[in-house]
Amino acid sequence: MIVIFSNENDLSTIDVAKRLKQMKQDVIIIEPDTAENMLIGIDNEKILFKNIRTGRVFNILNASATWWRRSGLGMKNFTKSLPDKFIVDEHDLSALIHGSKSIAFMEMNDFRDYIFTTLYKHCKIKIGNPHAMSLNRLEVLDTARELGLETPNFAVITNYNQLQNLYNISDPFVTKAIYNGIYNVFDKISYYTYTEAHNKADFYDKDIPLFPSLVTSIIDKSYEIRSFYLEGKFYSMAIFSQSNEQTKVDFRKYSNTKPNRTEPYQLPIDIETKLNAIYKKYDLNCGSADFIVDKKGHYVFLEINPVGQFGMTSQPCNYDLEQKIANYLAYGHQ
Repeated sequence: MIVIFSNENDLSTIDVAKRLKQMKQDVIIIEPDTAENMLIGIDNEKILFKNIRTGRVFNILNASATWWRRSGLGMKNFTKSLPDKFIVDEHDLSALIHGSKSIAFMEMNDFRDYIFTTLYKHCKIKIGNPHAMSLNRLEVLDTARELGLETPNFAVITNYNQLQNLYNISDPFVTKAIYNGIYNVFDKISYYTYTEAHNKADFYDKDIPLFPSLVTSIIDKSYEIRSFYLEGKFYSMAIFSQSNEQTKVDFRKYSNTKPNRTEPYQLPIDIETKLNAIYKKYDLNCGSADFIVDKKGHYVFLEINPVGQFGMTSQPCNYDLEQKIANYLAYGHQ
């Protein structure tokens, strides 16, 4: 039995699961949106879930392999519903059962952490780490520098007027989210945040307080690299985004009229060795790393996505990463 923790309609999950089923593997996808699989009990030897559609009851500790692709577990996996109101002696205590600070939510978090931790220790074959689904961007930049990788100069500011005294930050500079950017849909309209370039002069003498905000130097880019990592092996792709103004700062601003040229790429061995050390430090066997290669040929490390986005790399470079992931889950090798 192979267990995949994901989200509804994740295309990479669907593709890998399809291949596993073609390989005659028993695949269970647990996701929080429709909550087809619900927890029914835990004891010293079992963590039992039930598929509410088929009636199948299974012990996830019997899984031969597990892939932490996405969040995987939410409130709907633990209870069908919570009451709208919680009234005790005419006092409205509904805050105890609704919201991210509610008792119910905190109880669910502890159950989820226990399930993930126990399964992570029991399962021999696994991709991802449930306790490292998100990394601190600033901490990883520090780690990369400690291991000998070049990184952009960065600063965190709390007022626009600080920019004019940041002599180690280039002009223009770029802004990035410290955590994850915005990827949300409101009223059927999608909203995303991108890396944006700004000129210091636009903020000169503006005494405006800010929430702590990350600014970094712009790298004089020759091309970008997205490198997918799976259990010690790297599958890298060069992205030639610098010649298009739309994608020059952030290649994710895709251009349908002038798509970026991409091609398979081999990172230098010393870069792979240092990058591998970062993954080992955070106990990760899967992830995607981004680099910029500057005009002088230097490799400048930007960040790691510990979930490991690989779809955009797999097909253009003919890596067939979906099959490699399926092979690893089924057999323990790529």
